Amino acid sequence: MSTGTAAPAETAASAAERAAAERAASAIATERARSRRDSRRGALNGWVVTALVSVALLVLWEIAAELWLTRLGVLASPTAIVQSLVADWPVYLNAFSATAWVAVRGWFFGNLAAVVVAVLFVQLPALESLFLRLALTLFCLPLVAVNPLLQLTFDPDTAKVVLAALSVFFTTLVGTMLGLRSADGGPLTMVTAWGGRSLSALRFVRFPSGIPAILTGLQIGAAAAVLGAIFGEFIGAKAGLGVLLINGLMSLELGRVWSVAVIATVMAAVPYGVFGLLRRWLTPWSASISTAQAAAPARRGPLAARLLRTVAWTVGSILVILAAWWAYLIVFDMSPFVGKTPLDVFAYLFTSEDAAANQAVMLKALGETLVHAGVGYVAGLVIGIAAAVAFVTFPVVERVLTPLAVALRSVPIIVLIPVLILALGRGLGGVVAITAIVTFFPTLANTQSGLRRVPSDAFTLMRSYDASIWSNLWRLQLPYTLPSIFASARIAAPTAVLAATLAEWLATGDGLGHEIVASRAHSDYTGLWAAAAILTAVSLIFYSLVSWAERAVLAKYSPTQLG
Repeated sequence: MSTGTAAPAETAASAAERAAAERAASAIATERARSRRDSRRGALNGWVVTALVSVALLVLWEIAAELWLTRLGVLASPTAIVQSLVADWPVYLNAFSATAWVAVRGWFFGNLAAVVVAVLFVQLPALESLFLRLALTLFCLPLVAVNPLLQLTFDPDTAKVVLAALSVFFTTLVGTMLGLRSADGGPLTMVTAWGGRSLSALRFVRFPSGIPAILTGLQIGAAAAVLGAIFGEFIGAKAGLGVLLINGLMSLELGRVWSVAVIATVMAAVPYGVFGLLRRWLTPWSASISTAQAAAPARRGPLAARLLRTVAWTVGSILVILAAWWAYLIVFDMSPFVGKTPLDVFAYLFTSEDAAANQAVMLKALGETLVHAGVGYVAGLVIGIAAAVAFVTFPVVERVLTPLAVALRSVPIIVLIPVLILALGRGLGGVVAITAIVTFFPTLANTQSGLRRVPSDAFTLMRSYDASIWSNLWRLQLPYTLPSIFASARIAAPTAVLAATLAEWLATGDGLGHEIVASRAHSDYTGLWAAAAILTAVSLIFYSLVSWAERAVLAKYSPTQLG
């Protein structure tokens, strides 16, 4: 009797459990569907707001240009730009074709060299210790000095391709190295346990893990290659967007200047967007991977031994850089009149009869460049961080200002410089604005990304303490975002010097940028090499100081990011 009674009871209980499970599954499915609908609705609303703001900005642009900005020689209206493009489309098409062909080849060879070198550095760490500073030196070389030297070394077309490749190389190198080293330790251990060697680990683990970083390098390199190609056309070129830009500035044709700006923006933005979509399509799993690394193990041994090891690697890197300098002169058989050795530069600055006068000229120019680069660098960092905080904290601000930020970010700096000169003049304000813009955009993008990667559990904990928005920002979000901020600051340091020298060349007529151009015009090639060496050394020191500050701050606030 009891058994017969228990069986229906158990059946009823099982049925109740199944019903409850089905209701729970149905509730979960309903919640997921509602979440997807809300997400799609939010995305659609965001696109609608962005489109409306973009149209409003175009209307304001047209009105402002027609009322006063065109008469002031600052800004051409959208209709004037369209008219110029339609009227002279064969000219623009030929210029676009010339610049694009240089940019594509520079992008390909620069990224190919970067990936190969990154693989070598990851597989052979001793090579990285010796040659990474050489790669950093190539990144810090001022384009104002490199361009005329390349023109004297190669034929004009090859010189432009090399300049575009140099513009791409370093960022792809660093990103690829980080990607290859982001491989999880478990699969690497499994490859080793199965008897695989480092090449097997590279093929089956490291390279697949590094694909997102490599694609990001290709994405960023598109804009950099356009910059290098256009700048290479400023000297000795007969066709290209750079030639049209210079001609438009000299003849004060605003329509032509801004038409070139629009074409260059499209050239940079389209491949940037294509590679972004390609990265999300090929590696959708990359967005869920943590970028945090384990803390680097502390170096063992006495302090004196560690200092001696550091000094030895540093001296070795300096010798490699000097050897590369000499090798460049020897391999390309440069005339002693044009190609100057490190000893020639040393004599020019320290031992020749005119050394004191040469030092005075260089120090004066260096002081001016440091002011231009330093003020703009700090301003760009502060404004970039503040804008990222505003975008994340107040979504309406992001929706309103994102179209303007994206448009400005897509314009190569070499095109913005003449426009800002027309708008702000040739004084300190124009140079600082140019340098600040170069620093602003990577800081905005990286800081915004870092603020959005804060774990949701951390926000839950802060809410349990009834923390305010500003308390969350100060105590949680900004400390978590410090690695992203410093990564931007480190890369922007030599870029700020580059922007300052470009502005000095095109605008102010002072600083080391102008000194390089003047030295070339007067065939003072020793002065040119000396100014280039000083600029490169300053960029390296600037980069190293930011790196030192980064390690000091992260050691206190984010030690797991020091790996």
